Amino acid sequence: MRFDDVEEVLVEAGLVDADYVAAQLGTGFDSLHEAARAAVQAGDVSPHPLFEAQWIGRRRSWQRLGQHPVLWYVSERRRRNRISPHPLVDPRIIFAAHPEARHHPYGALSYWLSVSGPGTPLPTRILPKKVSWGTYRSAAIEAAAAWRAQVVLERPELVGPTPDLPTSLGTSPAVTVVMAAQDSGPLVHATIASLQAQTFTDWHLVAVDRGSYDDTAAVLQGVAAFDDRITLVRETRCGQARALNAALEHSTADHVAFLPLGREWLPDMLTELLAHAHHSGAAVVLAGAGAVGRDRVELLGGRSVDLATALLRRAAIKDVGGFDESLGGSVERDLVLRLSRDHEPLAVDVPVLRRPDPVVTDFADDWDSVVLERQLVDWDGAAARTTSPDLVSHVLPLGAEPRRTVEWLSSVPREGSELVLVGVRQRRAHHVLAASIAAIISGARFVSVTAPVSMSAATNIGISVAAGSTVLLVRPEAMPPRQPIAQRLAAVVHEPDVAVAQPLVVDLDGVVLSAGARFSADNPHPELFLAGLPSSDAVRIGSCEVAAPAAPLVALKTETAIALGGLAPRFHSVLAETDLGLRARQAGLGGSVVVPDTVITSRTSYAAPEELIGAMVSLRGGTAVPPPDRAPELLVRAGLEVIDQRNRRITADPEDRTAPSALVPELVVRAVQGIRESPPRLRWAVDIAAPAASRGDRWGDTYFARSLADALERRGQHVAIDRRDARDRDSRDHDDVLLVLRGLDRVTPRPGLLNVEWIISHPDMISAEEVAQFDLVYAASTSWSTRMSREWGLPIESLLQCTDTRWFHPDRAEPDTGPHLLFVGNSRGVYRYAVRSALAVGADLTLHGSDWTEFVDREHIASGGVANEEVGALYASAGVVLNDHHLDMRRDSFASNRLFDAAACGARILSDRIDGLEETFSGLVLPFDNEHELARLVAPPYDAFPDNAARRAIAERIIAEHSFDKRAETLIDDAVRRLLAAPPS
Repeated sequence: MRFDDVEEVLVEAGLVDADYVAAQLGTGFDSLHEAARAAVQAGDVSPHPLFEAQWIGRRRSWQRLGQHPVLWYVSERRRRNRISPHPLVDPRIIFAAHPEARHHPYGALSYWLSVSGPGTPLPTRILPKKVSWGTYRSAAIEAAAAWRAQVVLERPELVGPTPDLPTSLGTSPAVTVVMAAQDSGPLVHATIASLQAQTFTDWHLVAVDRGSYDDTAAVLQGVAAFDDRITLVRETRCGQARALNAALEHSTADHVAFLPLGREWLPDMLTELLAHAHHSGAAVVLAGAGAVGRDRVELLGGRSVDLATALLRRAAIKDVGGFDESLGGSVERDLVLRLSRDHEPLAVDVPVLRRPDPVVTDFADDWDSVVLERQLVDWDGAAARTTSPDLVSHVLPLGAEPRRTVEWLSSVPREGSELVLVGVRQRRAHHVLAASIAAIISGARFVSVTAPVSMSAATNIGISVAAGSTVLLVRPEAMPPRQPIAQRLAAVVHEPDVAVAQPLVVDLDGVVLSAGARFSADNPHPELFLAGLPSSDAVRIGSCEVAAPAAPLVALKTETAIALGGLAPRFHSVLAETDLGLRARQAGLGGSVVVPDTVITSRTSYAAPEELIGAMVSLRGGTAVPPPDRAPELLVRAGLEVIDQRNRRITADPEDRTAPSALVPELVVRAVQGIRESPPRLRWAVDIAAPAASRGDRWGDTYFARSLADALERRGQHVAIDRRDARDRDSRDHDDVLLVLRGLDRVTPRPGLLNVEWIISHPDMISAEEVAQFDLVYAASTSWSTRMSREWGLPIESLLQCTDTRWFHPDRAEPDTGPHLLFVGNSRGVYRYAVRSALAVGADLTLHGSDWTEFVDREHIASGGVANEEVGALYASAGVVLNDHHLDMRRDSFASNRLFDAAACGARILSDRIDGLEETFSGLVLPFDNEHELARLVAPPYDAFPDNAARRAIAERIIAEHSFDKRAETLIDDAVRRLLAAPPS
């Protein structure tokens, strides 16, 4: 099959939808081929509602190859069966329903479209309920048309030619020219010369010097001495708005023009603008050549404003109150926008000598967003709306990556939650995906903003339309929480004296990024509280009041957000929530609370240096005063004490001494020595091989470490669990003990700590060199530890695996009321021995675990996994529980954790053979060496196993001897003994 003709492939594969292409391009088509041709020629246009090039490959492989994305997709036969061409297309679902789709020449989507109709549910798992293809298609076409209507706008025609200027203009002078000058002496002569060269001469220049440090005022005074049409007004150092208002106070003419220093007019500028003003009666006349805004719509859309080529009626300026002196910038845009509410600007075809250069975007105050937000958000209207007390509204301004948007769309709980997506000038793909998917999900909506506003202003637009009585303000870098947190945070902000609540913020490694902001007495900049520490320290401190929030997600009552006017829009993004919390406290609305049992992960560091430096400048511009610092007393709860405070310099460019920089406060802490307390208290870092975030949540190592940590904590220890990505955190230096649960990763001991290794699996990976590096070494096998101690001449103590008696005990369920034969575990990518043997003999196997579909028929798979807390009920009710081991664990008799869990429940257990089963489990665990033995042992009435009473008694012994609490006692005793015996450092 040939793939060189893109148009033909699109049509043959069914991957062109003429109506959808027409919605994006604003034109109709007579045939599919014509639509396909238009889509190819247009470039960034999707040919079909269920095919989006921006979704199918982050590395944009087709661009490197110079291919159309559809051609790349259909020709990559091996990859396309795994690739989703759209967030609502899951190839796995298509293949499960239509196995023959794997062999379709154009891939899974093409096959699915060929056998589906408008009523066919979409092949996706991310939607809360089934949605038909026809419903989504309509939503996508509507979203595409709306996007085009916003971005493809006809510009207003310029008015021309210039009419004749009336002979009588009423007042004299007819025009007051306003100039605000500061520290620009060398520009005075050339600027005023262009005014004096005007063909229209009946003008009066009011030049206000804003307290210049150079000779600007003297030069202006000298020019005014030779031209009585020029008046100099001296002001103290002040803002531009104050100076312009001062100039307007000296104006007597009907019309006002503006001439900033450094700009020059063409000789007929005033003549032509005045002629248009008198002929039309317009209060606002703009020279519309170039990219400047020509009407209110364009001005709201973010096009620039240039008052140097405008003529305004003085009375109209007075009616709107003149320039807003509360603004630190963008005062011209603000004035014109306020004027345009009642006076539509007249854009005229008058030539302009030069437009000002575009302002370079940085992270300082975004005054354009302040001005635009005033026009886009009706806070009074928002305050008058009724909100739902049972609803939490998530307000999420969209970032650059569509995948992050879809993650939030698919993860927000549908009951009691609303998701408001705010898209600011989004590209086509992101706009259409967000708008169309939100349209088919109950409780989600998409708000499109055409103005180029800050993230903070976009958030405010979302707040103003939120339907819930609580709002969660979310920045794009916040990942959807792994556990629901909205209702918990909502409950906190409705408590007395609480205005804002934030979750604990961790990085991708699980290390704390922020537990709020703290301020020192001599530094106006915030420090991120607990940054760099393990999350367990925050949990140990518990919910507490902080000076202000510092997080990509915060919660507050909607009425509080509205009363405060939302986030200050001059903040681009970071520290806006910190300012919000400080303002809430200043207004008497309540303090800020961090809730550590709610956790959010940030994809990025809290902020890039230049972003943080700019935000700190904005924060200093506020008037709210931080409360006294409580950090030292809070840290004591985590077993840490403050020994010093210092300032740390952050800079936009460490190689450039002149680069923008700021000093941020930093606490110097150390661990409180607790070894001589009664009972002794140590800080433990438990290191495991599981990856961070949800990838490692269901690893056995993670469950094991959590249970062990809980047991240690019950004995007064401070414990942090570090997954593989967090093991290099600097704050490990505050710990007393590094306990490595040795699995897949070899871990380097930490100098200065007591280094302990507990080998629980994969003994083949252990070497004498590794064991020699640790102070204490344990192994979950009696025979292996004895043998290797003898061979290597190194002490290795036997410490078997164990069980969590909270979840595993005989009372979890009645015996023999559950599955006849049970296996709980993931496939690990192999057809495991126990499962393969059971199915080979035709046993009635029930399987819980992931990644089994490659090996096992779906009828045997009960679920993709069971929460660890619920596994005990399955074990206690099962007829027989199956177990097996990795090859090296079987050979070296490392008894698995599953054996102890099932035995604690009194279950009958069948396992591959290892040494010590009878000694440890007293007949609860029987080995099988072949399928024949397995078939005999799994058949009721299970005569080879002890009866129910005996099994219960054995389970109680297992609980007494092999619990995590017993292991914790051993570890603590040995660690304390070794630390006390060590010479003082």
